[in-house]
Amino acid sequence: MSEAVHDLGALRALREVGRHGSIAAAAAVLGVSQQALSARMRTLERAMSVTLLARSPSGSHLTEQGRLIVGWAEDVLDAADRLEAGLRSIRSGVSHRLAIAASQTIAEHLVPHWLVELRNIEQARAAQARAGHAAAAEHAAAAERAPEHAPTVVELTVANSTRVIELVRDVKVRLGFIETPHLPADLVTAHLRDDEMLVVTAPSHPWARRRRPLSLAEIAATPLVMREAGSGTRVTLTDYLAAQHPPLSARIAMELGTSAAVRSAIAEGVGPGVLSRLAVRDDLVLGRLVAIEVAGPPLKRQLTAVWRPDLDPLPPEGARLLAVAKAPR
Repeated sequence: MSEAVHDLGALRALREVGRHGSIAAAAAVLGVSQQALSARMRTLERAMSVTLLARSPSGSHLTEQGRLIVGWAEDVLDAADRLEAGLRSIRSGVSHRLAIAASQTIAEHLVPHWLVELRNIEQARAAQARAGHAAAAEHAAAAERAPEHAPTVVELTVANSTRVIELVRDVKVRLGFIETPHLPADLVTAHLRDDEMLVVTAPSHPWARRRRPLSLAEIAATPLVMREAGSGTRVTLTDYLAAQHPPLSARIAMELGTSAAVRSAIAEGVGPGVLSRLAVRDDLVLGRLVAIEVAGPPLKRQLTAVWRPDLDPLPPEGARLLAVAKAPR
């Protein structure tokens, strides 16, 4: 069992299978063959003595035990990523570091794109600086100024919105990204974009065959697969239902700690759920989930950046990342 826990690569691969709903799709993302990934998953199951995947001709999805293990592994994998980033920075001598925290939907579906854009911006700045120094023939001065243009090492912590706010308050991170509508009054906030929430079900669920929009009362009367308390996704739905006349409250069929686990449970038929369009975009394209039309205006929430007022203005690398996050798309 200890060897299985130490195989972080296998746990990452298991998480990708859960996200994409098939070994073939996960193998393509990971850049390995389907046969190699299938063999690695069987080795992991034997090492753990647990059935992690339910296999069928239409694909592979996480079992209940598999969802639990992926959920528990998230913190371990995040910590490993931070360790690897730190080691890379030590080897390269990079001095520019930025600790951030993001809630899960933002961390999984937006932050990777932001970091790529941040890297491109910083590489362009470095290239311009080198060109300017060369033109002026200031080679010695250019060497001294080179650290100014070193790439930023971003240390990302993934947590729910409540925990992200706590990390910002405790100065564990410099910048946070949250999904909750409950904005902290003691922190600086910046609106990033609006995020649409969708009611989704498995294709086999009766709602998938409906011909008329679903009412909010029907949603409230049906047990849902939900994220844990403190999650921005859950708070958004709870507040929206409570604001109706008369007030409504959601019923819980299953409570899970990650969006990936929620998506898998919905796809397996545990019950419907409400998730960000960002989180279910691939599942809708693959046909693993079906979006259900809801009566009334779309359910939306704001995605927000937060930081401490005493640390304002942000350092240059933080300001650059914030600008990337706020850029229209």
